[in-house]
Amino acid sequence: MSRLTVMVVAVVVLAVGCTRGEAVNESTMTQAQALARVEQLIKETANVITPKPRLDLDRPSLNVNGCLDPTDGGSEDRVVISRSYYLRDVPRDQVEEVAKQVKQYWEEQGHYIVGVSINGLDISGRSKPDDFLLSLAPTGDNDVLNLGVTSPCVWPNGTPEPSSNT
Repeated sequence: MSRLTVMVVAVVVLAVGCTRGEAVNESTMTQAQALARVEQLIKETANVITPKPRLDLDRPSLNVNGCLDPTDGGSEDRVVISRSYYLRDVPRDQVEEVAKQVKQYWEEQGHYIVGVSINGLDISGRSKPDDFLLSLAPTGDNDVLNLGVTSPCVWPNGTPEPSSNT
């Protein structure tokens, strides 16, 4: 995947990650709970893949990003938690089959599939019932897949910080 494509995907993830329409001052899960759910969704997906991939952390995904969502007027103090992993040790001739397995698994879990590329290697979805963004995308020459999950906007401690104006 080109750097430009990665940057575009990152911007979309940040924008879409916060569009749940939840009230701006309502409690959310904490940052730690969001990270645990992100990791759970990734590991559960990887566990159903044959041949078994080796998860290789995409280091830039360790960053915590601010929730940038002009549609809900939400606070910039909220964050989104993302992780992505390269699915290593999957033979190139089985990448397409692995993508089919991931899509089928997400559908079986009741997740909503938002889009699938013509070649079937780019898949995006949303987890049910908690609306985490799911993604599977090829890298380079379509020889390695990247599996990622991004949380909706959350307050770092689960609740809005008290306002100094009160």
